[in-house]
Amino acid sequence: MNHNQEMSAAGRELSQRSEIAAQMRAAGKSYRDIARRLGISARKVEAVLGEIAALRATGHSQSEIGRIVGLPRTTVQDLLRSRASGQLTARKTAAVAGLADMHGMQIDVLAQFLGMSMNHTYVLVAELQQAKLVHPLKQVQPGAKWVYPTRDTAAQYLGWKPREWTPPLMYANHYRAVAQARIMLVGPDPDRWVSERVLRRRAEQQAAGGGRGPVVLSSGLTPAAGRPHVHDARFARRRRRGEFEWWALEVELTRKTVTAMDTALAGAVRALRDSHAAPEPCVGLLYLCRSAAVMDGVNAAAERLPAELSSLDFELSVLDFDDRWGEWLADQKATRARKGLHVTKEAS
Repeated sequence: MNHNQEMSAAGRELSQRSEIAAQMRAAGKSYRDIARRLGISARKVEAVLGEIAALRATGHSQSEIGRIVGLPRTTVQDLLRSRASGQLTARKTAAVAGLADMHGMQIDVLAQFLGMSMNHTYVLVAELQQAKLVHPLKQVQPGAKWVYPTRDTAAQYLGWKPREWTPPLMYANHYRAVAQARIMLVGPDPDRWVSERVLRRRAEQQAAGGGRGPVVLSSGLTPAAGRPHVHDARFARRRRRGEFEWWALEVELTRKTVTAMDTALAGAVRALRDSHAAPEPCVGLLYLCRSAAVMDGVNAAAERLPAELSSLDFELSVLDFDDRWGEWLADQKATRARKGLHVTKEAS
């Protein structure tokens, strides 16, 4: 054990369009200018910017919107009509797929996930609610409300019928932190992230296939000795030569007892070892921890790993979650400032 501290084609295309369109709009270019520059329709410009829907939501008339964005009133009317029909744009599809994968997200985190302003995200979520793809916003803990898909919507994107899920107060901070971890590690790219929801489904199917009766799994939240462990996620990290390698992720927000931490870490390492027979063979295990005390607990448990696990060839990285998130936010703010984009208040 060495103990030390991109996107699919569709995802890249959407991300690049969003960035260029946002820069041009901030520079005062009209929708028509942006459409010509990118070689796309005004409908696709609206899909990445959402400005027409946001203006309509704040009470602007179609004629006013046309003057603001630089489109004929009839074109604005057509774009608003297509939105009202419930047609899913690329941005909406990315939102719903991400929500299904992550169970749900607080709306400020969803804005970060999509690279959108809060105003545009509220508009998008309202349209998803109107299409009955997500539940009404839910206040769980202090802060932003939660957005989470209906069971039928989640089933459509996951490929199986999941259990009913609502944001749990006890674990709400954990789900928030895992979503933030995804944002700073891989963003919305579905090809570089395997969620806990998918990993749990695999483990349940494998356990059930062994005829062992009711399935009981272990995780960082609920460590269980002698049970298959489910990582918080697996993600693909880019190496220097542009290649990707898979890592397992664990998010630790509070310090566990010695027994619970030993059980959780040993389970996570065994699951990493067993991942070599999975589609994502992992070479490392990343712990993102909230506070130095939590990091100390993980590091101490690593020193107590049994020889069968400590002798495995893998890298264990233990990092401060809040430091990393703060660095990511600062990088985003600096990038937007360099490009002359309007900087909104970030999710924290």
